[in-house]
Amino acid sequence: MRSLFLLDEKAGLLTIKDKLLYVLVVIFFVTFYPSHIPSINVVAVVLLSVYCIFIYGSFREKWHLLRQRKEVVAMAAFYLLHIVSSLCSKNVAEGFSWTVIRMPLFVFPVSLGCVYIKQALKERVLFAYSVITTITVLFCFIWGIVASLVNNDSSLLYNDNLTYPIDKQSIYIALLANVAIFSFVYLLYIKSPLVAKKGLVYASLFILLMAVFFLASRIALITLFGSTVCVAVWYIIQKRKLKLLGLVGAGIVAVLVLLITVFPKTWNRFQELGFTHYEYAHKGEESHFDMPVTADQWNGANIRLAVWHCGWELVKQHPVFGVQLGDKVDLMMDTYKAKNFDFAYETRRNTHNNYLDILVAFGFTGLLLFLWAFLFEPLRQCIRHKDFFGVFVIAAFVLSFIPETYFDRSLGNMMFAFFIAFIVSYRKPVANNERNKQ
Repeated sequence: MRSLFLLDEKAGLLTIKDKLLYVLVVIFFVTFYPSHIPSINVVAVVLLSVYCIFIYGSFREKWHLLRQRKEVVAMAAFYLLHIVSSLCSKNVAEGFSWTVIRMPLFVFPVSLGCVYIKQALKERVLFAYSVITTITVLFCFIWGIVASLVNNDSSLLYNDNLTYPIDKQSIYIALLANVAIFSFVYLLYIKSPLVAKKGLVYASLFILLMAVFFLASRIALITLFGSTVCVAVWYIIQKRKLKLLGLVGAGIVAVLVLLITVFPKTWNRFQELGFTHYEYAHKGEESHFDMPVTADQWNGANIRLAVWHCGWELVKQHPVFGVQLGDKVDLMMDTYKAKNFDFAYETRRNTHNNYLDILVAFGFTGLLLFLWAFLFEPLRQCIRHKDFFGVFVIAAFVLSFIPETYFDRSLGNMMFAFFIAFIVSYRKPVANNERNKQ
């Protein structure tokens, strides 16, 4: 743990400015999870951003980086689209309320995305993030175990109940746990000196893996297993151990059977996918992971299908520029009401899909800008530079955006904007003379 506090020998590889940046990033991580100090987290973001913009690197260096990182300009343009759309909305105040919530989509790219973080600092940031996330998850587990024993209720260890002490939705923490797993695995793969004590790292990985299963986020579990399969297949093909492929496949099936047996409440979340029929006027109750799934319920699958259909109708009416940011909620409510979709109307359901939310608000113009700036171009650059950690993190967000509207929550904006900007920040710039040769 000495490395976490810059007390190890390798800390000498960092400059004073690197160490200050690291400290500010750690403060951001530490203030990110607790529910009762959001204002302190905002201050941490401001300090980190101001430091990146005005102190860490010269403006000449930033201009050089910006010329190579065209996606950062597009990210800023996407956020400016929020301001324009808010001004064009009938409900201008509503539009600007969303613009404020989504400010990290601008702040992190123009600050962290315009500096160059070297490998030594990159590893240290990932290590600190993974340790802090593991400690947070462990705290939730301890709280959940105590609460379940006191109340004689094992459901307090599952889903949103597990993240109750930090007041965060389980789907977001599950994604962050996956990113921490990717970080630890990456550090182990490159044999970083920061993970020399492998026993603690493996124990942390175990805690994080258990967290993903108990949090019971379907998309996080799919991402985790999909990533594991991809890595296993790649390794087997690289080492030409094709016989091992069958053993890995059998092992994965065995693990799935074991997990279904040990974690029946988590499997209950997947059973909902078998009940996709819906009728807008249906008055059934909403299913829960701690109750049997039946066809007469609203569940995570049929609710989303119904909501997506309503959102797509708005897209068809305003395909190019959308309905405008300030009017998206009102028009979704009007659509629910017109279809007698009282369940969604009374609970004021959002689109439950980040891509659809962008389509409704900004049309295909906004969606294409977002996809290129935040996903396609960063992913292309990761593949080009063989940054497989970046590939897996971006892919995790790409999948996570399917069932949830991340941009409707400050937490979702903060975590996404930080990691995309961070992935951009450690991409090594091309020197001017090398660029001219190209």
